[in-house]
Amino acid sequence: IPSNNPDSTFPGGHLNGTQPTLTLPARGRATWPWRRLWSWHLWLGLATLLPLLFWMGSALVFVLWPIRAVRGNASSTGLTAPTPAFQAIMLPPPERMAGVRSVLLRHAEGHAVSILDWGDRTEIWDMASQRSLGSTLPLEWARAAARRDFSGPYEETAVYLFPRSGPGRLVAGAGASPLPASQDYAGPRPVYAFHLRPGATRLYVDALEGEVRARRNGIWRAYDLAFRLHSFEFAQDSAKRMVLTAVLGLWLILGATGLLMATRRWRRG
Repeated sequence: IPSNNPDSTFPGGHLNGTQPTLTLPARGRATWPWRRLWSWHLWLGLATLLPLLFWMGSALVFVLWPIRAVRGNASSTGLTAPTPAFQAIMLPPPERMAGVRSVLLRHAEGHAVSILDWGDRTEIWDMASQRSLGSTLPLEWARAAARRDFSGPYEETAVYLFPRSGPGRLVAGAGASPLPASQDYAGPRPVYAFHLRPGATRLYVDALEGEVRARRNGIWRAYDLAFRLHSFEFAQDSAKRMVLTAVLGLWLILGATGLLMATRRWRRG
């Protein structure tokens, strides 16, 4: 406001014919760093909220279904095949076991069998009929185990045999062959994979011992995907440590800035 009086007084200074000289109060000069600190604290809180939502969202899947349903035990009858008694005269002849590294005696679908392992190959010996069954149990024996175990309607679409290593080959039904190894199963091999129609169910039957090793369904796959995301299983260990270190460091800074502002507010009353 123009004034002809050189002694005109304005808040914070005097007008000396040109413009007033403004002087901030001491309280204002002390407040602006805390306002900037509050702004940084706010944006830092929003940034650190994203990984928290990611981890909490993926962990939410873990509590949606009971672990019994995830593992497929809810669709299992729990029935087992009869177990005949072993007899010493049922063992394979000595010439058949030349160079063998180990011999396992097992029951498979009511049959007493011995599994001969030479390290690079295996052979199954039917102890009752005294004959070789080859490197895996017959498909019908494995199918009988799958039928007995599954409590729902058994609608088989395809059966694959996965050897010790490599892709699986189609042995029954219709489907692509060879079939790459799936993340559904990481247990011992060789194994039969029975593809059933209801809910894309997969039953994995041990091709040596005839036991159901795993049951997979849509619930298990959703749980497995959430677990891989939650644990950063898709990243290398070095990348996991870098991400965790960065997030934890930001959370520490967030806590420290919040503690500073809370202490100042408490001192001011």
